[in-house]
Amino acid sequence: MRGRDRRSHLGLLLLASQVFQVGLDRIPPVTLAVMALNVYLYLFPAAPLMKTCISVHQAYRYKDWRRLLLSPVHHADDLHLYFNMVSFLWKGVRLERRLGGAWFLYLLSVFSLLTGCVYLVLEGLLTELTQDPSHSAACAVGFSGTVFNKATGSPLLTSAKK
Repeated sequence: MRGRDRRSHLGLLLLASQVFQVGLDRIPPVTLAVMALNVYLYLFPAAPLMKTCISVHQAYRYKDWRRLLLSPVHHADDLHLYFNMVSFLWKGVRLERRLGGAWFLYLLSVFSLLTGCVYLVLEGLLTELTQDPSHSAACAVGFSGTVFNKATGSPLLTSAKK
């Protein structure tokens, strides 16, 4: 995983532009709060990126299960955050209005956890099938697994791998 480049905040500026273009008053509260949480944790991470990313090696072998909670809301760089949040903004506005705030928040929480669980299972299987332990060390962060699963309704989840 690359280190965060804090010199350029182009992604944050582009995200702010999108938010203001949609209008703060037109973004439902759960969508806005989840976006704010992701931006806040990008600017003030709960832990260094290498301690928030999820991998079989860290989660299963070292029993660091908190990564299931931390990895979806941390991003590798500002453009990673931008693309995930712009996609979430577009989908979140529509879905939250259709489902209601409480149900939408519940689904986001469940899919965020399931994304990490499915990622761990798939990486573990890949490690076993290929007999290549590097797959177990691959670390992932980002909200894209939750965003894409929620948008498609598919049980297969994707993760942003850096």
